[in-house]
Amino acid sequence: MGAWRCQRGYTLVDTAVVLMLIGTVLSTTGPLSRRVVARYQLNTAVHTLVADLAQAKIRAIQSNAVATVRRESNRDYHVSGSPRQLPGMVRFDAASADSVVYNGLGALSGGSTQRFVLVNSFGETREVRVYAAGGHEVRKL
Repeated sequence: MGAWRCQRGYTLVDTAVVLMLIGTVLSTTGPLSRRVVARYQLNTAVHTLVADLAQAKIRAIQSNAVATVRRESNRDYHVSGSPRQLPGMVRFDAASADSVVYNGLGALSGGSTQRFVLVNSFGETREVRVYAAGGHEVRKL
């Protein structure tokens, strides 16, 4: 009688099943990973904007002159003349202030609370509220 040979390796069917499983997993996690990247970009944009606001306030106090953070478009802003751009999936909402101007004491020149609202492509929103005395607060909307 013929001896059975022990064959090692994978068949074409085994490989096709594994590739289908990998494809299914990747297709379900793709949109999830985009949402994670969008949330990361939103949080990064908020932290950068808060740091820029603090820098403008310090510059105003040190120079005893006004310092401005001005929104140029839905993705661009200037900090005392230096251009900044929000990350790819983040934009300013229409409810955002046009500018925040600090006086030489580090308080807002207009005397009223201003806010910047940042939104990512999935609709997640963060509000950076700047108070008249120059302090700020970040809120998740």
